[in-house]
Amino acid sequence: MAKAFDCVNHEILLAKLQFYGNQGGTAHCFRSYLTNRRQKVEIKLPNSAQNSFTLWGKLKHGVPQGSILGLLFFIIYINDLPKRINSLSEMIIFVDDKMTLVS
Repeated sequence: MAKAFDCVNHEILLAKLQFYGNQGGTAHCFRSYLTNRRQKVEIKLPNSAQNSFTLWGKLKHGVPQGSILGLLFFIIYINDLPKRINSLSEMIIFVDDKMTLVS
């Protein structure tokens, strides 16, 4: 199962940010921050002094973790989730070990 922060769709998040009023230069900065990100993985080889690296891969989903902005983006991304769930149920959202009850 993938981590929740890694599943954030950039286009959906950017549309939500625009809905909340982020336009112009701010929207451009957020798009630049989220898109065209790349990563590679270091593989530690047992009994070897050298490590191996994968090729650079483009990230199509996810928000940068370990930053306040990444957490804020994730909260904005899931903010309307309780409205999408059947009104007869109660949803409990857990983010970063803090519990928020949504009714």
